[in-house]
Amino acid sequence: MSDASPPDPDLDTITASLHLDAADIAVFFQVFCSKLLDAVPGAVQVQREGGLFKKEHPIKKITVRVGEDVFEAELSRGAVACRHAHAVRGIVLRSEDLGFEAWRRALVKVLGGQAQVSAEALAGLRSEVT
Repeated sequence: MSDASPPDPDLDTITASLHLDAADIAVFFQVFCSKLLDAVPGAVQVQREGGLFKKEHPIKKITVRVGEDVFEAELSRGAVACRHAHAVRGIVLRSEDLGFEAWRRALVKVLGGQAQVSAEALAGLRSEVT
């Protein structure tokens, strides 16, 4: 057992509750992307809508890199197009288009696995130092 607590916030719980309340996919997409940026800032890259005279610049595309997995989601015309790719040493071995819910589940699973590996590594380092 490790001393490390699970990453906060729980993305699975957050997205499930948001999904129930989200009548507008564009609003849900913005909130989900913001939560991802807060939860795993080093792994997330966003592209925002441009426009010199726009008051707001909402997120139009998000890319999450976790190990050798790359998750992309892009909001276009009220729909979200999602893709999950797996690469080894920079070469994409597998790439698939997914529905948003399947994409979200796959992302949460990979992030959870990465958090577990990180927690075990941290616990190992702590035991070496003490």
